[in-house]
Formats: sequence, structure tokens, C-alpha cells
Amino acid sequence: MVVDPLKNNYGDAVAISYFDINDEGLHPDIKRLIDEHNLPVPLTFINGESVSAGYISYYDLTRRIDGLFKTE
Repeated sequence: MVVDPLKNNYGDAVAISYFDINDEGLHPDIKRLIDEHNLPVPLTFINGESVSAGYISYYDLTRRIDGLFKTE
């Protein structure tokens, strides 16, 4: 799992949340968006942006997260 290495590397700068699409507590808007747009599950969101399931590897996630923190 990538959660522990990400937390070790970024600390509280990265928030990781999991939810079950069938959870009754899931906001109805999220369920509606998934149904309306036929979004693939599982979904990965980085900084509010949906990323394809191919970005679930640790390397790809760190590359995208580092890009968010990059200052020029």
C-alpha cells in the first residue's frame, strides 16, 4: 500500500482518504457524478483533481505531488 510511504515522505501535507462507493454516508453528489459520467472506480484525487487509476503507483503519485509543491 502506498499510504504509509506517502505519509512518511510528506507528513500532513498530503491527505489520503478512502471511501466505499456503497457507503450510506457518502455524499449523494459524489455518487451522482460517478453514475452520470461513468467514472472508473477506484478514483484517485490529488489536490481535488481526478487522476486515472494508472497513477496509483507510488512513483507516479510522488511525481504528481512533487509537481504540486514545486516552486519556480
